[in-house]
Amino acid sequence: MRFQACTIVRQFLRVQTIYETALLSNCIPKSSFEVTSRFSGSFPVPQSATFLQDDKNAKVVLLGTVHFSKQSIEDVSEIVKHLNPNAILVELCRQRVSLLELDDKQFLEDAKNFDARKFKEAAKGQNFVSGMLHAMLLKTYADIAKELGVAPGGEFRRAYHEMKKIPGCKLFLGDRPIQITIARAFQSLSVYELGQVLYHLTTANPKPLDKHQLEKYKDKDFVQAQFEEITRDVPAFKKIFHVFVDERDKCLAYSIQECVRSVKKPRVLAVVGMGHVDGISKYYGKMKQEHIIPLLVIPPEPLYKVFIRKGLKFTFYFMIFSFFYRLLFG
Repeated sequence: MRFQACTIVRQFLRVQTIYETALLSNCIPKSSFEVTSRFSGSFPVPQSATFLQDDKNAKVVLLGTVHFSKQSIEDVSEIVKHLNPNAILVELCRQRVSLLELDDKQFLEDAKNFDARKFKEAAKGQNFVSGMLHAMLLKTYADIAKELGVAPGGEFRRAYHEMKKIPGCKLFLGDRPIQITIARAFQSLSVYELGQVLYHLTTANPKPLDKHQLEKYKDKDFVQAQFEEITRDVPAFKKIFHVFVDERDKCLAYSIQECVRSVKKPRVLAVVGMGHVDGISKYYGKMKQEHIIPLLVIPPEPLYKVFIRKGLKFTFYFMIFSFFYRLLFG
């Protein structure tokens, strides 16, 4: 079985994106700017946006974006022009905040030549797991950017740059740390389910991305059909997506609540992936600290992983001991 690290991460990101989009109750209509039908806001917003709150206490707009979409980037600026927010929250954590300072042109140029040296540099200065994860994510971003000609996180960068133009406006990072999410997702699986997922990720053959085909992912039926196909082949993905989507919906909803609470006369814009919109809308205003704390805890490592890790460790020590024993005593 072929093991390609970047393929695993890339496939995982693809199926996660499919599931997130499938959660939408409505696809984006062709008309770009209309007043949202879900809430009656005080100014026009994209149909992909929702007024979570619009009263005398606060104005809170939730913008759902399609990652790698240029239209989503422009939607951010359009809402900022009308809302003039004093706080902007983005779906990022501290481990991914470097996306905000990314130079789009330089990244696209570097993506064309992402070699082993750059992979090694990306992993440098971190522990092994974090370093490899960071390097693999960068490689995945580079591959997708090379295919689509769009650097990742454009909507978050636009939100960040718009924030810097507004005096007194604050930026909030709303997402749960990526390491916690990944650890909780994979520790939710049994040995058999983990084997299923790894086999699928390492043997799947991803189709080339086409920026002209991205609009298909606004079609609920198209995305739902792909999601059903994936979970039919590998039911364990339902557990993984629960951790990656539903749990993060709760964390993001709580972060928006805290953002509103910490700002005077709040006018808040929250920029998230489209698949989180329904969940955040459902949980907003209902989340308490005691609901979130358990979602920030990494479950104890399963015994089989402990045995494997210790087995590999002692095997390594035994090989070193054997080498020096043969070297000294023939």
